[in-house]
Amino acid sequence: MGRSNRDIQPFENERMNGQKRMNEMDSKANSMEGTSFTVFRDITEKLQMDEQYKQTEMLNVLGELAASIAHEIKNPLTSVKGFIQLLQGKIDGYSMYFNIMMAELERIDSTINELLILAKPQAVQYKNTNIIKIMQETIELLQVQTLMDNIKIKTDFKQDDISLYCEPNHLRQVFINILKNAIEVSKKNSSVLVGISIETEKYIKISITDFGTGIPEQRLKKLGEPFYTTKERGTGLGLMVSFKIIKEHGGKIKVESEVGKGTTFHLFLPIEQSNKMQD
Repeated sequence: MGRSNRDIQPFENERMNGQKRMNEMDSKANSMEGTSFTVFRDITEKLQMDEQYKQTEMLNVLGELAASIAHEIKNPLTSVKGFIQLLQGKIDGYSMYFNIMMAELERIDSTINELLILAKPQAVQYKNTNIIKIMQETIELLQVQTLMDNIKIKTDFKQDDISLYCEPNHLRQVFINILKNAIEVSKKNSSVLVGISIETEKYIKISITDFGTGIPEQRLKKLGEPFYTTKERGTGLGLMVSFKIIKEHGGKIKVESEVGKGTTFHLFLPIEQSNKMQD
């Protein structure tokens, strides 16, 4: 009887509807004299579950690490900010330096807050809020940055008031993160487009489009993963937090991009989920 060899190979195939699936071919040569045995398995869901499990484990570890780091930094940071504000009122002629220091400390504080969001469930207060108003307030917050970078934010809101049952501060954080990314990657004298509409009876759709360099397809899949970033000085925390917040709201994020033309983030927030949360 011949020697038995087993060969397991994964491969990707595309169905007639365009859907791509991962499969596994398990072959055993000479299982019987002069015969071979081959089994094909669809392992798409298994690979997705394995990936989700790895991400969950990584998030748990990162959460514990983030909590300890954030608390260690936040207390001395508060003291430093307080003393700088005190000195600002007593020392003349150095306002520019004080402003730069305060701006940098605010940037550190923002990163720490993102770490805390990752670290543990927050005390959230869901309430009916006009999603248009949250976006308008966010755009106003970023006015200085848009002026410095010579970028215009153009809006296309299908209605003046679209009510959503949500955590306003968390959604504002998501909008800040994605809009800041869009502004930073945009070319000078270009625009960032922001659209909000009721996509279907089930979803509100928020789209944020930049006309930057775009993101290659292989890198799109990694967006939202721990510490993965497309920016030279980025940490990846902003997008990671954004994906987490949208998921907690029962929504999803879809990213479309074309290299050399730009990127669009589509945020889908469920209307039905809003109704259930109120019951």
